Amino acid sequence: MSRGIYVSDADVEMSKDIESLRIDRHLDSDLASIMPGTRRRMIDRIEEHGTKNPLSVVPILLKHYDDDNMKVRRQVRASLERLTQSELGEQALVESMFSRHLPIASTAAAVLEQRGYNSVNFLSFYRQAENLVMQSRKAEVFCTDIEELMIDSIETYKEGRFDQAMTNMMMAKDLLEDRLEWHGHLKGYIQDVLRLTPILGRSGVQTDAIQDSIRHAATAMQKREYTDAKVLLDLRRQETRLWKQFWSLEEYITKRITAKPLTELMVLKDQDKAILDAFLDVGKEVNEKVQEGDPVGALKEVEEFIRDDVSSGYLTSEGKRLESKDEASWYTMWNVGLGLLKLVAPVIPNVSEEFYQQYFRDREGSPSIHTLPWPEPLASLSGQAEEKEKATRKGKHAKK
Repeated sequence: MSRGIYVSDADVEMSKDIESLRIDRHLDSDLASIMPGTRRRMIDRIEEHGTKNPLSVVPILLKHYDDDNMKVRRQVRASLERLTQSELGEQALVESMFSRHLPIASTAAAVLEQRGYNSVNFLSFYRQAENLVMQSRKAEVFCTDIEELMIDSIETYKEGRFDQAMTNMMMAKDLLEDRLEWHGHLKGYIQDVLRLTPILGRSGVQTDAIQDSIRHAATAMQKREYTDAKVLLDLRRQETRLWKQFWSLEEYITKRITAKPLTELMVLKDQDKAILDAFLDVGKEVNEKVQEGDPVGALKEVEEFIRDDVSSGYLTSEGKRLESKDEASWYTMWNVGLGLLKLVAPVIPNVSEEFYQQYFRDREGSPSIHTLPWPEPLASLSGQAEEKEKATRKGKHAKK
């Protein structure tokens, strides 16, 4: 059996959990029984064990969701509805959508679709992309990078970011189609050349160079890693990691800072000034990497700043000041949180806009992160960006 793209926790639990296997074996006969006690005992087993381990029981219920017996079908659906009202139960339902058992996956997607999960389309694109991966493996077309993007897309979907997950999965599908098409064209070229080579040889044409080109083409088919797509895929993965950091940081900041701070700079403590200076330094690095055409490097700079300077540094030492409503620390972290969104806006505009609208717009007033001016203590970054842009335009003009 060929190795799949993603192994669902629901499949793992369902296969190793003895009680769920027993429930599966007796569910039909017990729920269809004419004996009320037998039916009651099975319902109790389903819901008792399903509450403890929904990952093992929810897939079983999905398997029997469309049972031919109306009595069984009605009870299975009622139990599934109750078990998936909890957070763990709903997570088990989402996980079941990626089961290797297609009926379980399809039923999970249909149930989730009714709950607004946009699951049917996502599952369809996932299956199409998965099929293309199998074709790519069989044809020895490099696809490891796209498999990683697909797994990231599933994790993004499970986090509730449906639009981003769909965008990534559609990209994976399109890239695989392009690679398989390129591979097919190259394979056809080799076959054509092989047919022509004997004829050309008999005509006195030197075929050594032709044979060398065939060998090079065959090697390219097996070893090509599609570096042209690497930056795009790296950017998507980096964006996913950064999204999680932003969510954690902006939640932390805006839950503690209840109003836009207006503290003047002269009341800031040394620690506050230090983190703002560090922001200015990372802002310069990010602007330079963006100008150099290295968006992944720019986002990595931001990721490291949030992890090392903000989370491990400032918040570890100064977090108590935020909790105690210290205005200087409020002012500092509000501007850092907002400034980070402004900093990444040219690279990942959708992410920066999403977080601005969710966390800052009500208190900042500007309709978009892209129309918002830089926060006061970080305003020099705006001037630096403009100077770089002017210098770039001047250099291009001089070359002309």
